[in-house]
Amino acid sequence: MRRVIALLCLVLGTVPLLLGTAAAAVVGPDDRADLRPLAAPAGVRAVVVPHDLVPLSGVTLHVEAHADRGDVLVGAAHPVDVASYVSTTRRFVVLRAGTDGRPAGEVRGRMDDAPGDLTSATFWAADDRGAGTRELDVVLTDDPVAVTAVAAEPGARLDVVVGVEVASAFLVATATAVTGGALVAVGIFLLRRRGPQGSPGGVGSDEVSASGRGVVGRSRIAAAAHVARRSRVTGLASVVAVATAMSVTGCVARPGVAIRPSEPERLAVTDTERDAPDPSPHPYSVAAAAAAAGDPAAWAAVLSGPELEAQQFETRVELARAAQDGTPVDGSTYGLTTLEELNPSFARYPLFHVEVTRKEGDATAPPLLRLSERRDVLDGWHVLAETTVTEGTVLHRGDQDAPHAPQEADLARAQDGLAAVQHYVRTGETGPIAELGALDDVRSDLLLGDLGAVVQSVTVDPWGDRADPFGPGGASRTFAVEGGSVAVLSLDADVTISSMSADDPLRFVDPVVADLVGQPGWRTALRVRAVVIVAVAVSSSGSVTVLGASAKPVDGA
Repeated sequence: MRRVIALLCLVLGTVPLLLGTAAAAVVGPDDRADLRPLAAPAGVRAVVVPHDLVPLSGVTLHVEAHADRGDVLVGAAHPVDVASYVSTTRRFVVLRAGTDGRPAGEVRGRMDDAPGDLTSATFWAADDRGAGTRELDVVLTDDPVAVTAVAAEPGARLDVVVGVEVASAFLVATATAVTGGALVAVGIFLLRRRGPQGSPGGVGSDEVSASGRGVVGRSRIAAAAHVARRSRVTGLASVVAVATAMSVTGCVARPGVAIRPSEPERLAVTDTERDAPDPSPHPYSVAAAAAAAGDPAAWAAVLSGPELEAQQFETRVELARAAQDGTPVDGSTYGLTTLEELNPSFARYPLFHVEVTRKEGDATAPPLLRLSERRDVLDGWHVLAETTVTEGTVLHRGDQDAPHAPQEADLARAQDGLAAVQHYVRTGETGPIAELGALDDVRSDLLLGDLGAVVQSVTVDPWGDRADPFGPGGASRTFAVEGGSVAVLSLDADVTISSMSADDPLRFVDPVVADLVGQPGWRTALRVRAVVIVAVAVSSSGSVTVLGASAKPVDGA
């Protein structure tokens, strides 16, 4: 029985002794296991540790980097932001631990010879930047986070170390090894211990008297008691060692399996970004002041697409008028109060969202629908399109917290709505449009209906990428809502009208506009070009309701 217990102790103790010793040697007193240093391949400016490399929560990801020249940045942020930040950089993406103990992965992106500005990024959840070795520790949870190391100088050699720290790992490993060692020691002790010996002398069995048998019996009983005491001590030591290891491991946090999406998404505007104070002065105020001072191009800092085209033309008109009659250009701005918002989630840039707003402090001002877009993580928000909408307009058709990212069905409905609006502006036929709203007046203004002129041609195309108006090159966007979709449609309208006769010529009312578009004085024909912004709700049945519409003149060239 003693041998069975001894062998059992040896078997049960060897495994934790070896594993605990090996684990303690790997993690060391700092509780961290590092892969061997990675020398980034030639031409690589960044090393990316993706959100799913370590599928654990409750552990700390450690990344340190060193560049042989110039500054280096180690930053942690949402995977969508990190992917956008390194999208134009040749980068090494870590996918696994290689057989040689180094990070293994693949190189992506093209070579970039332009020096990087590591101070331009302010979106990091945590970062360390500067010369020499930089390092960052990130506690992993179920929230997705990616880490990247970036060298500022092209051609700089980038060395990166990736490791994982588990709290109290060295203590647990040591306790496990001690427990295993105690069990092995018990087993060895039991195997080497000899049993009780007989009494010295040559007395034969047939010579033992009754009194002698009593003495031998007492000796054997004493030996058995001694063995029992030693066994109890040994067993007690084993139990104490095991209990110590269990108590140590039970008192430290255990890593868990992380539950993270395979393709993380981020809100267009996160709570952190929404709660951040506005910069002072506000970029919109800066752009308006610069434009009023004579630089219409300044609007590009806060506007894009059709809204930029329309505002720049309006500013040029105001500057030309000021040059003629001294009318000052108004560069003032005002705040907006958000009445409602659709804020979808995205797996990649560009991001966009739409708001219904009103002039701050003016309850009589008409609601303004504003579509904004952010092209990449270093880009600020730009207003892509805006139009007034009907008082009481509600974009949500259900739960305000529901996801509003467009699906294939939403894109299909929005395309149908776009086609219906195009057809109406060209022909006046409503088709599936159930409620025209302000679109009726917009069409009349475009065709200069109050002049009684002859419409020679009407061209209405999607603004930007005509083949993919809802893609990155277009300026139309759609959102998912309960019972259908909401879409903001951006159109480029080009209308040519002519007079009824040579005796009844036409001209632009504003001579400044006439000069800017190259059509001064009286003429037999006028060409009018405008961007048309239309907000629509498209039901799941295909019915289109116009929520708001506006036409803004632009340069006819």
